[in-house]
Amino acid sequence: MNGPGAGFCGSCGARLAAPGAAPAGAGGYPPAPEVPFGYDPAEAPTGYNAPGEGNAGGGYGAPGNKNTPPGDGPASGQVPNGYMQNQYQQGTYQPGGGSFQQRTSPKGLPPVNFDLTRLTKVDKTVAVATFVTMISLWLPWYTATYLGQPYASISGTGDHGWLWLEFILALALLGYLTARAAWDALPVNLPLSHDRLLIAGTGVQFLLILIGFLALPSSDSNAGISIGWDFGSFLALIGAIVAGGPVIYPAVRSYLDSRKAAGPRPY
Repeated sequence: MNGPGAGFCGSCGARLAAPGAAPAGAGGYPPAPEVPFGYDPAEAPTGYNAPGEGNAGGGYGAPGNKNTPPGDGPASGQVPNGYMQNQYQQGTYQPGGGSFQQRTSPKGLPPVNFDLTRLTKVDKTVAVATFVTMISLWLPWYTATYLGQPYASISGTGDHGWLWLEFILALALLGYLTARAAWDALPVNLPLSHDRLLIAGTGVQFLLILIGFLALPSSDSNAGISIGWDFGSFLALIGAIVAGGPVIYPAVRSYLDSRKAAGPRPY
């Protein structure tokens, strides 16, 4: 509160009206600027007053002025100029209606809500085992020994370049399972069901690892040199079996049971 003889506001420094004079602004605020040169008073921008109109032309505290400070706005029920009804509350401005709404990405994908509970126990087993199999491609797969002493080793991709296909396949499986955890429903339609896709992916992965495991590098008939497996190849084979077992074994067993129930085919 300013004293009765104060010439300036003790809070904001605005000039106060002399006793008995008409208020120069609303709530201690300075009057809005006059209409700029060249503007018609009826077309003055928001916040400018027509000459000699005080606050009547849209200055602070006037109805329709969205620059009105909190507490100096229009009466209850009146919506300031430029506001939507659901965006205005007395004394406050809430952009976007005052509520948070999830928006889609620029590409139209639904919002990501990562939740591992969307994956089954089998899905998690496939993901972990596939990741181990993929990492094992760069570990030592084969070791060369000379006269019983190891002297060189090579990774799976170092000897079999086609094992990069296994890397791409493993990356695709991990990406697919990650997408299932990120969305309730995948944003794209796949030609195969979830079970069949896992059977196909882990089955091909097992075949690639098995072929690479059995295809030992050649010693080029060098006397005294022998080549054997290293721990990387065993880790890859175990990972491929663990990834494919939970999905391939039930499918094979279900197929055999259905064939048995159908009986022998007539010829």
